[in-house]
Amino acid sequence: MQNISVQATSASQRNKATPPNAKKVKLQFDYLPSQDGIDQNLLILLHGLGDSRSPFAKLGQQLKLPQTATISIQAPEPVPYLEGCYQWFPSFDMLTGDLLTPANPERMKGLLRTRQLMDEILQHLINDCGFNPSNIFFFGFSQGGTVALDTVCFGKVRNLGGVVSISGYLLEEQRVDRRLGDGYAGYVLITQGEKDTTIGSKAEAEKRFKAVEQQCAASAEVSQVFITNKDHTMPSSEREWRLIHTFFGKNMPRRNIELENMSDVYLVNP
Repeated sequence: MQNISVQATSASQRNKATPPNAKKVKLQFDYLPSQDGIDQNLLILLHGLGDSRSPFAKLGQQLKLPQTATISIQAPEPVPYLEGCYQWFPSFDMLTGDLLTPANPERMKGLLRTRQLMDEILQHLINDCGFNPSNIFFFGFSQGGTVALDTVCFGKVRNLGGVVSISGYLLEEQRVDRRLGDGYAGYVLITQGEKDTTIGSKAEAEKRFKAVEQQCAASAEVSQVFITNKDHTMPSSEREWRLIHTFFGKNMPRRNIELENMSDVYLVNP
């Protein structure tokens, strides 16, 4: 007969996650525990091309998501000739300075390198820090959104919680057929400026969105929202921030601390 261990428990026994160890991963990051002291969820923030992790670490604090620790990760490659600026994959022609096109194989090679680095840090966050994969969410802008979507769709960890991508899609050259039953089954919100000159026309944005949908399971909740009078920029309008907060509020799990602290609640371990 299996032995059963019953013991009284309290919320304080499992409030704090183990902070990630910079020596165990290659990517640089800034980690902050939840402001309310309960590390139930983790929000991974991924900056855009030419930025760095520090502004996004500050953004993570400003969002003030309950029961949510934050980690702002810095892209692995410096932008050539621009100090303090980083990229998730090669983006510029070194001779002309022009942006690389989907025909250049260096973009996809760089993204695959980044995917491996993201897999490494996710395994550390799950196995060593104690975060549940389904409680890990992403917020990414432009290239950072591309990396977030690539991670949940093609990375080794298949059951991550959700993604908010600001004007970021999968790379055009990675549009591949999804294997039946193997699509991402979580939550995705993509916000897109109606005047986004980087992405192009509304039709082009919708085409890229469909490519994301093709990598998701039928059970996934995937949406695209166009923002009036917005270019290829971070959110600035009340409407867009409300959409983002609503997404996290709806989809991030929450613990009932009041119930856990009741004297007649017990932890049962087989």
